[in-house]
Amino acid sequence: MPTTCVFQLDRLNPVYNSGEYISGRILLRTDKVKRVNAVYVTLEGEAKVQWTMSGKSETANYSGHQQYLHSRTNVFDNTLFRAGVHVYVLTLRIPPDCPSSCKGPYGYIAYTISLTIDKPWGFDEVFRKPITVVQTLDLNFNTEFALPVKDENVKYLCHWPCVSGPICSSLALPASGFTPLQEVPFRLEVDNQSPHYDIIGVEVSIRQHFVFLSRKPVKRNFYTKTLTKELITDRTLRLSKRQYESSICVPMDTPRSTLNTNYIVFLHYTLQVKLKTGCFHYDTDLSVPIIVGTTSLQHLRSSVHTTQPTVRTTTPERQRLIERVSPRPPVVVEEEETILETTTDDPHQAIDDDEPPSYDSCLPPSFSFATLAGSQQTLESHGGQHVVLHQIHMPKFPGFSTFIGRAPAPGMEDSGLDMQLYRSYGSLNTDQTGRSLDTFGSLCGPLSEQVELENENEVQVQVPVEVEVDVPAQVHQPRSRPRQIEAIQQDEHLF
Repeated sequence: MPTTCVFQLDRLNPVYNSGEYISGRILLRTDKVKRVNAVYVTLEGEAKVQWTMSGKSETANYSGHQQYLHSRTNVFDNTLFRAGVHVYVLTLRIPPDCPSSCKGPYGYIAYTISLTIDKPWGFDEVFRKPITVVQTLDLNFNTEFALPVKDENVKYLCHWPCVSGPICSSLALPASGFTPLQEVPFRLEVDNQSPHYDIIGVEVSIRQHFVFLSRKPVKRNFYTKTLTKELITDRTLRLSKRQYESSICVPMDTPRSTLNTNYIVFLHYTLQVKLKTGCFHYDTDLSVPIIVGTTSLQHLRSSVHTTQPTVRTTTPERQRLIERVSPRPPVVVEEEETILETTTDDPHQAIDDDEPPSYDSCLPPSFSFATLAGSQQTLESHGGQHVVLHQIHMPKFPGFSTFIGRAPAPGMEDSGLDMQLYRSYGSLNTDQTGRSLDTFGSLCGPLSEQVELENENEVQVQVPVEVEVDVPAQVHQPRSRPRQIEAIQQDEHLF
């Protein structure tokens, strides 16, 4: 049996802030006696960068290494390591100046806890446990993070002799410091003085920028990644002005910004806005820097979410489905009402009008209405002002309708609609055809009072007036089906 090692830390998700302590234990199991130099536990944090650039005649390799943390603790110093289970309790501290863990295409910053069995002959046995470190940054300690930031741009779409009017735009943020799961509010002002072109939309995104620095030889490499993006389809017509006010949320797993420029892996963020001017023209870019920290600004803490909000991009197909399924707004008829103000000296007169409501409206619906009416009524409030009554038309089933939740059909996952299937067969008090047994008798006779009155009138015309004849009322009773009722009682236990 090979040697096994299990790390049991105090957190299931090993994410720690800089300056915290790591507590836990290590279970090391060996099947035989081993001759070792030492057994030790290390906590390491380092950054590495590496990439290759090929030219016509030669290939250049760039690399760099930077050590942020290295602590070693010996847990065994003898020569013979006995077989069995060895338990080591550990308490390690992360320095407060360690940068956050991150990973890019040309480098990374990583932290690991490792247990090493140092052998005099042969290769060492090393067991590693990776952890994530988040460097703490309180945005309230630096007043620069609370100051507003702004960017402006002026662009001409064409050149001489077909030069058009300028497109002046400005982007403003109330502050530059934000935290993950926090809304970033922005205001965009556009002055389109072009007489020929419209701005068809605005694209807002949060971009992550990596800067990798190699030591041998010294060179910088850059990489940009879009974390989240939203599209505003409102147009800015030619020779007009428009102001956009919205917000975009910082993703949850966003690493903290790097403030020390001496690190070989440097990380910073920007909020970028693109003005879509259509084909044959370059988009106008506006960008402002933002700082991602761990503690939000005090005056912006109301915009922090607890979970990642879902963003749905509206498509024409989804919009048509929503308009087809959503109920139409009711037609409100304005009626003239006359209010008479009366004053009385008796204060108890107003109490007589405040009587409890009648419970007749709270009675459950009749069986025929629930099965044959084919519609249900729901209440929907608008702004807490008044209650509007809507009718949702349902398919007419002879029995009770059973709602069963199913997975959405292929291609409808992002439609935003609740896909429900209706099933009437197999429900309570129904037979194998789906018809209700309680209403089976009504199918053999008249279904309404009007038909009964017509039958009675026909009987009265055929019988003479002088002769008194007692015509018994026609009563339809359901046929007894004991076998089916017993089967239904057995099926009730299944529901």
